[in-house]
Amino acid sequence: MKERLFCFFQVDKGSSEIYQLRDGRVMRRNEKRQTVPANVKKLQFDQQEINSRVYDRQFVDGATVADLDFPLLQSLADNYLKGYTVERYLQHLGLAQYATNGLRLTKAAVLLFAKDIQRWHPRCQIRYIKIAGTALLSGEQYNVISDESVQGNIYELIFKSWETMRPYLASQTIFTANAQFEQKFIYPEDACREALVNAIAHRDYAVEGRGIEVHIYNDRMEIKSPGALLSTLTVQDLEALDNRHDSRNAKIAATLKINKVMREMGEGMKRIFTLMQQNELQKPKLYSNTVWFTVTLFNKSVFTPIQEEFLRLFSDFELSPIQKRIIIAGMNDKELSPADIYSAMNTNDRDTYDKEVTYLRNLDLLKQIRTNPQASILSKQNNISKQKIGRYKVVIPPK
Repeated sequence: MKERLFCFFQVDKGSSEIYQLRDGRVMRRNEKRQTVPANVKKLQFDQQEINSRVYDRQFVDGATVADLDFPLLQSLADNYLKGYTVERYLQHLGLAQYATNGLRLTKAAVLLFAKDIQRWHPRCQIRYIKIAGTALLSGEQYNVISDESVQGNIYELIFKSWETMRPYLASQTIFTANAQFEQKFIYPEDACREALVNAIAHRDYAVEGRGIEVHIYNDRMEIKSPGALLSTLTVQDLEALDNRHDSRNAKIAATLKINKVMREMGEGMKRIFTLMQQNELQKPKLYSNTVWFTVTLFNKSVFTPIQEEFLRLFSDFELSPIQKRIIIAGMNDKELSPADIYSAMNTNDRDTYDKEVTYLRNLDLLKQIRTNPQASILSKQNNISKQKIGRYKVVIPPK
């Protein structure tokens, strides 16, 4: 029988690799074993996310404990459990693993604790760019006032970067009700710190060519973190403020949580939004593309100039942000319904409603114009919800 030569070859499934045909088309195999056209950009985006999720768990060749900040690590180990060695502590956190050639460190260990971070990651840094105006210009109109960077491992960045950012919060002098001058930050410190820590903990470290950037304009501050928002989350998810979260850098986030630098409970974004609201500033803006995830904080008041002028009529009273919004809702002698008040408070909580309405009524700043039975009758006559019947009016205090 004549011998025949057969050639056998095998390739990985097209569902995990990108294949380009001779005519330029890109194809992949789907779950039904069909060959279908593929979106190259979508595949590249998916692959980048996969790489970013495993980045901090990968081992680093050549890195040893001697390359880490030993005093810092020992103090953290002692705080966790007295008598723990640094090596044992790193293993416990899943940041290191013993092999035949000794202790192997993950990239998370190096990013968190490296003595010389530049040796391992060239862009583990935060760049602060102060810009004159509300847009970055170029050429002869280049309007950058200052440009400085802070480098270091993650622990260094968290503490050093805050000290660098603080002067950019641009304090202003205000005249208080006690007839005293007082310094006040335009941006809430805690909101800025929370946004900064989130950027450090959740940025895409697999993108080694870019670092975190903070752009400070006259009207806003943009904190730009390398890497797109994870595909498991959307901007709308985060703006819902219901603690939805996902960690790109699981090992880094877990270590920061154990050492109480962050909670990793998904409440960080809610805290930022709440702090801005409490300081009567416009709500933050979130944005994500394939390159950056950006949190923008505005220093503009939620109230218009006319509304602020109206609120000055109530300056003798120390009103909370919620109470101010109720007062504003009643401008121009408008009748306030329960629905109007709930909308102004941005909550449906009945206890909050009763508390705030009672407080304003006791100050004689809110007067009842219809009783509950009267509102019920009017509701039936006009076939509308009783919640939309005007019950109160704002009273301007006498001078």
